[in-house]
Amino acid sequence: MTLNKQERWALAVGMLGLISTFGIARFIYTPLLPLMQTQLGFGEDWAGLLASANYVGYLCGALIAMFIHTIDTKRRLFRLAILLAALSNIGMGISLHDTTQLFLRFFSGLASAGGMVIGSGLMMLAINPRHSSTALSIHFAGIGLGIVLGALWVLGLQHFQSWQGLWISSGILILLLGLPGLLFSPWQLHPHKQVAIDTAVPHKAFKWLISLIALAYFCEGVGYVISATFLVSILHKGTLLPHLGDYAWVVVGLAAAPSCWLWAQLAQRIGEFRALTLAYLVQAVGVVLPVISTSEVAAMLGALLFGGTFMGIVSMVLMYGGKLGGSRPTRLMGLLTACFGVAQIIGPAVAGWMAEQQGNFNLPLMLASAITVTGGILMWVAHYVAKQGMEA
Repeated sequence: MTLNKQERWALAVGMLGLISTFGIARFIYTPLLPLMQTQLGFGEDWAGLLASANYVGYLCGALIAMFIHTIDTKRRLFRLAILLAALSNIGMGISLHDTTQLFLRFFSGLASAGGMVIGSGLMMLAINPRHSSTALSIHFAGIGLGIVLGALWVLGLQHFQSWQGLWISSGILILLLGLPGLLFSPWQLHPHKQVAIDTAVPHKAFKWLISLIALAYFCEGVGYVISATFLVSILHKGTLLPHLGDYAWVVVGLAAAPSCWLWAQLAQRIGEFRALTLAYLVQAVGVVLPVISTSEVAAMLGALLFGGTFMGIVSMVLMYGGKLGGSRPTRLMGLLTACFGVAQIIGPAVAGWMAEQQGNFNLPLMLASAITVTGGILMWVAHYVAKQGMEA
């Protein structure tokens, strides 16, 4: 893949935006959660509500993105997302008021949607269509890198800063990483992209296909979000090894960073839907491993399987949705992200309540794994619908 200067700059700025607004702003909550629970004394039910507030914001942001079509407006919203991500993290370290923290996590979710949906849509428009799949797989690695950076930030500084200080310093980090996106506007429609838009032919089974993909993506939202929210807390309470949860979260990020590219390569060999089905099944195993075994090996293997699949699924679904979206990739990506977002709102709140009642996360994790398997089955059905549509 050979990119010109404009494309390389668009890829770099988009990736930094994703690291800051999504990888750090959204996911640093997971390694910070045990520290907050220890010092503030709240239970899993409130932890789930805080996570759900973030996902409500993400859903609202995805819905807004569906109706934004001009590049100039997208540029402004992308900048706003970076600022909002930084300020909401800083605010979490300043305010101890419950309602204020709910709103701050909501605004952080809005920012995450801006970085993911709008930033990814801008990047797709700026890249030659021949390079879209590879470029997006590199772009989405920003989420895994952000997870790693956030996990190491907490792991390395928690002996020197309180949970409040970690929120504030992570907000400053977001601002620094997001500076290229705030100061520069590299987003321009690639001329070859315009040609591809003008010549795009709708898939004959478009409605059925998108319905199946959206439902499968909803299942992924439920299946992934419980581990994404509570993994560090689960491992902190389920093992005697200090900081196992923190190390496992680093493994999640390290596995997520290259996973988009690896799954994209596999999808080119065996087909998108076969690769998606396999990713769903592997993730289901990773999610349920902490229930099957409480050993450190199982914890790390589960983190590896989970981290190595969830971003691969997200990237493959959004890439395919972007291709089907034709002239308006952001609209379809926003629709799919909204389905994912609804699932994420439900998942943490219900899982937190169940864990508070049961005393552990075994039942929520088993349900998450079963729902993930259901999503894999739906993707397999979508494969046949897509095949029939192409043959019709």
